[in-house]
Amino acid sequence: MTWLSLHLSAIINMDNRIYYGEYSLKHWLDLMLSGNVVLPEYQRSFVWKERDMRRLIKSLAEGQFVQPITLALYASKANNINRNLIIDGQQRLTTILIAYIGYAPYLDKFEQEDDVASGDDSSEDDAADAPVGRIPVKWTFRKMLSADPSENNRDAIRNRLKTDGRYYEIDLSEINTDFFKDTFLGFSYIIPESTDEAEIQNDYTKLFRNINYFGSRLSTMESRRSLYYMKSQYQRYFEGLLEDDNDVLGGLRLVEKLKLTRIDFVRYLSTLSQYAFLGNSDAVLKWYSAYASRESFYADYVSYIVGVEQESYEHKFDGFNFKKTFPGDCWKQRFVILRDTINGLRPYLHLNKDDAFTSWVDADYWLFGLIYHIVFEGKVLKDDHKLMIDHIRRCIKTKRDDDYYSKTPNRLGNLRERIQTSVKVIGRYVQ
Repeated sequence: MTWLSLHLSAIINMDNRIYYGEYSLKHWLDLMLSGNVVLPEYQRSFVWKERDMRRLIKSLAEGQFVQPITLALYASKANNINRNLIIDGQQRLTTILIAYIGYAPYLDKFEQEDDVASGDDSSEDDAADAPVGRIPVKWTFRKMLSADPSENNRDAIRNRLKTDGRYYEIDLSEINTDFFKDTFLGFSYIIPESTDEAEIQNDYTKLFRNINYFGSRLSTMESRRSLYYMKSQYQRYFEGLLEDDNDVLGGLRLVEKLKLTRIDFVRYLSTLSQYAFLGNSDAVLKWYSAYASRESFYADYVSYIVGVEQESYEHKFDGFNFKKTFPGDCWKQRFVILRDTINGLRPYLHLNKDDAFTSWVDADYWLFGLIYHIVFEGKVLKDDHKLMIDHIRRCIKTKRDDDYYSKTPNRLGNLRERIQTSVKVIGRYVQ
């Protein structure tokens, strides 16, 4: 990775050196195609529609002001690698690349990011505050490029994409032959004064989140991943993934509001981490009874584990010691045991045809206890656990038959009861 050759002026403050300048679109393209500017893993997916792309190209062609790109240097001493990260401007740079290549993705032909079940308690006082999120698609300009920079010239990329049915040829009439050479786009480039990698990551993550707070709202998972980047070795822990990237819950889903959703593993990790040091569920999610506040609780759990500032009530996880609970990162092997256990119980879980739980009642009575005892306690189910299956099923039926309970399953009192009961019942059948 080479340093950016800068046509710029500089401002130096106490924490960073910040450079300003502009590049021709051709130079921006060269930087992208050669890998000299890269997207960090936590960056959001590409979301612009064709009209947005055409609007940007028209603005550039007419010499209108376009917001500059924000780049930042990330130097890793451990890997001896310098990377120029795109902190803000992915949508703009991707559009320029698409215009240059002449092919755009059909976004609906790429896999959607899994939305996570929200845990909405459906209570009348909280429902009005429930946010409506955007589900991004797993596509960024990286998917257009080869890992070998020598294969990233325009003709080679066009040849690859023209036979790929997920892309279509796009004609942008505003572009003439000199457009990329004669059109310029500004940038700001941040070089940190600190040499502490954790501190640099912390600063860049905060910058990314602050920039996007004022733009299109980040989806739940995009916001979380901007925190995972602080300690990327724990990303699979938070997302519930095995080393081979398979789902620790064996692909189980949950139907919420008639929609098939991914089960939010952080919801279980965060609440059970509190349960683990409290010894009971009485104070789990204290101060977070309202649905609208619970994503802050989950995000704060991630912040606590990766060691960055929490949004509120910053001592709520202080009793949980990650390294003591999971010495030697033993959670990885425990994830495998959990996946295998769930697969063995699958015939008894009353899943629908989509392999999904049909209510939070079903999911929680099974998962709270299994996750707690297998992942947090390092235990396994005894061979004879038929009575456990019958007991959990009776708990589920009792609550499902209660109309008031089934309409508000995730009111805090109901949620705490499910945690306590699930852990207690399944605890009788582990060793």
